[in-house]
Amino acid sequence: MPSPRLPTPDSERRTQARLSAQVPIQVRVGGESNVRPATLIDLSWGGALCQMHTALPPGEPQIRLQLPWTSGETIEIEATRLRQKDLENGRHLLAVRFQRLSLFNQARLEKLLGHLQTGDSQGRPHQAPPLVATLEVLIQTLDEWRWALGDIAKGQLRISAPSAFAPGQSLGLQFNGVPARARLRLRARVLSCEASPLSRMRAVRSQTLTLEFEHPQEMLRQWAGWLLGQIPSQGPASSPPADYQPQVARPEAIAARLVLDQGERSALEIGFPEAIDYLLTAWGDVSAFETVFRRLIFGDTGMAGTWTPEAWEELQWLQDVHDEAYGLSESRRSRLKVGRDTH
Repeated sequence: MPSPRLPTPDSERRTQARLSAQVPIQVRVGGESNVRPATLIDLSWGGALCQMHTALPPGEPQIRLQLPWTSGETIEIEATRLRQKDLENGRHLLAVRFQRLSLFNQARLEKLLGHLQTGDSQGRPHQAPPLVATLEVLIQTLDEWRWALGDIAKGQLRISAPSAFAPGQSLGLQFNGVPARARLRLRARVLSCEASPLSRMRAVRSQTLTLEFEHPQEMLRQWAGWLLGQIPSQGPASSPPADYQPQVARPEAIAARLVLDQGERSALEIGFPEAIDYLLTAWGDVSAFETVFRRLIFGDTGMAGTWTPEAWEELQWLQDVHDEAYGLSESRRSRLKVGRDTH
C-alpha cells in the first residue's frame, strides 16, 4: 500500500525532484531535549515529508531533522513546518521546508538525494531529472565579485535570470566568472521575482530575483570575508592583475543563466563539492592552498574520515597538479609533508 502524502505545491513539482524513501529519522522540536522518532516518506532539495507518532505542538516551533549518514553520523537540517495532517491510524504526516544547512550538511544531503535518485531511476531508459533548478551566476569583474561577496555576507543577493521562479522556491547557485577564485556553490530561496522591462538591446524579458541564502548567517559572513581577503587590492602603487577589469557602476542585478545539464561529475563533485570550492578559492596561492588542504585532510572542516577512495585519489591528484604548477611552500619543502610524501 503506498504511503499517504500531502499535496505538493506546483512550484516544488516543477523545480525539485521528490524522491521516495522509507528511512527512520529523528526530529527535535523547539527547545526539547529529547528527539522524536519519525519515518522519512520522501525527500527533496528543499524539504521533506515524514510520518510521526505524535503531532507537533501548535505555533511555529523550530524543527531540526537528523537524517542518518555513514559511520553513525547524521545530516543536521534546520527546518520549518509547512503543514501537518492527522491520519486514520493515529499517526501524523508532517511536511517541512528546509531553512538552513551548513555547507557540509548540504554536501551530504546532495549525496543522499543522489543515492535515492539512482534507486528511483533503475531500469528507466531516460535520464534522471535534476534534483533542483540551478542557476550559474556569471561574475564578470573583480569589482562585481566584491559586490557579490558583500551581499552574500549579508545573506541576500539580486540576480537577473532568464526565467521566472515563484517566491519560496529553493534554488542551487554556482558562481563562475573572470576572477580565478570566483567559484562557489550555495543554496538560496526566492524572496521575490520581478519582470525586467524590455529594451532595444533585449528582445526577451528577464527576471530580477531577490534571493535569501539557506546557510547560517555567521558561516556566510566568515566565508565571504575570507574570500574578500583573497582579492588583490587595487592600491595606487600596485599594478592590476591580468583578469582585472574596472567597473564603472554597480549593476542592479548580476546576470545568471539556467544550468540544464551537469554532465559527467567526478567523485569530489558528487560527494564533496564544498571541498572543491575550498581548494579553488586558494588556487594559485601556495600558502593559502596548503592551509585549506591541511584543513581538509586533518579534519578542521569536519570531513575527516569520510573520504571515499575515489575522492581521496582525486584530492591527491589536485595537490600534485597544484604542486607542479605553483611549487611547494617553504615548510613543505623543508620538512612538513601534507597528507603524503612530496616529490
